[in-house]
Amino acid sequence: MPVISTIYATGERLMIFKITIHSTGIGSCALTGKEADGLTVTFEDGTIKDAFLSWKAFRQLLNLKSGQANQANAKPAPATTNDKPK
Repeated sequence: MPVISTIYATGERLMIFKITIHSTGIGSCALTGKEADGLTVTFEDGTIKDAFLSWKAFRQLLNLKSGQANQANAKPAPATTNDKPK
């Protein structure tokens, strides 16, 4: 099984996801239940294991995962107060 590190660009950021593509073709999408062209894939982090995704659902999942990674890496804004010293 080919293990692929997918580099996914979102805006100015690059995200890397380790996935295994088991096959490509037509099947029932695990996320939508619709018959579509897509791929059977496993994400190393366990998000999806040996499941068929349409290409559209696969791209949406990458967008979702990149947003979660951005939130996890974001630094919290420093706390500010409006109190003025007396």
